[in-house]
Amino acid sequence: MNKFIIAIALTAIAAPAFAGGPINARQINQQRLIDAGFRSGKLTRSEVTKLKNEQYSIRRQEDRMRARHGGRLTAADKRFLHQRQDVAEYNIAREKADRQRGPNRFDI
Repeated sequence: MNKFIIAIALTAIAAPAFAGGPINARQINQQRLIDAGFRSGKLTRSEVTKLKNEQYSIRRQEDRMRARHGGRLTAADKRFLHQRQDVAEYNIAREKADRQRGPNRFDI
């Protein structure tokens, strides 16, 4: 019974995150990468701020596009957002791979 309740609770928590489709799921994954990079020391505080601002900008752009089209995204909107997320993903990888280290200074 407890396992059943836990499974339902986890589903209820995860469902809203993926309700927006692959764009929102990808955005959540990128947020996790940024947070993990900071915790491991691969990202400095200023790099985290810059990357999170980029994620916020993408989310705002998506909200504006949805508002413009009655809550839906057109195929062109999706392509544009995926291109922006490709750039953001590249920026995350580039910042994590540079020689600057965050507060933990782990050399992993």
